[in-house]
Amino acid sequence: MAYEIPTPKYLRVLNTLRKRIEDGDYAPGAALPSENQLCTEFRVSRPTVLKALGILKQDGWIESQQGKGSFVRGRPVSGRTSPDYARDAVELDETGETEILHVGPVLASPRIAAELKIPEGTPVYERRRRTVSGAGPVDLVATFVPVDIAVGTEITKPDPIPGGLLDLIARHKGLRADYATERMTARRVSGIEAEALDVPADESVMSVVITVHQASGDPIMTSVLVMPGSRHEIEDTYALR
Repeated sequence: MAYEIPTPKYLRVLNTLRKRIEDGDYAPGAALPSENQLCTEFRVSRPTVLKALGILKQDGWIESQQGKGSFVRGRPVSGRTSPDYARDAVELDETGETEILHVGPVLASPRIAAELKIPEGTPVYERRRRTVSGAGPVDLVATFVPVDIAVGTEITKPDPIPGGLLDLIARHKGLRADYATERMTARRVSGIEAEALDVPADESVMSVVITVHQASGDPIMTSVLVMPGSRHEIEDTYALR
């Protein structure tokens, strides 16, 4: 059975409305369709629509006026920022403190196929690297890129890529990264990971699967970040609303 990860309904509404704003279908100052109209168009419940509108409002795309509805503000100058570990996984300049462990085609596992929305077993290009410091390996990142995006770029070559993969893909393929989805789990390290990270076979790791999408929702690439529990602590500060 295929490993399928359905797109949350609120995210489908969110992405569609945001793309319409970007494309100018909803100009700054224009009113969005009513909540009832959006429920009918997308065939979803009112809480689903409210969740999508709430995120758009929080990120600065729209504003709400009591008794009048939601109105477009336009593309915000900046939105929420990604945590450091996520930026390192998808944007890291490979000419820094990194070691390239593998570059080449592999067959997409059920999880990677589901993230990239391709059939299981489809060839993809993998770039596997680890970050190192004076104390040894810090983390391990395996990035998977569809063949049609990777071919014709330095992604297929074993040399380090300055500037990061997203900048390379934007320059060569014209694909702009708009947002990322993240799924985090705690598990025991695999044999290959233990060897690459120089940790015991019973080490607990934090595994983060980060998939980068275009504004349309189409995936560009998926990175699997593995961080040994004994070497990492995740800390964040954020506002409560």
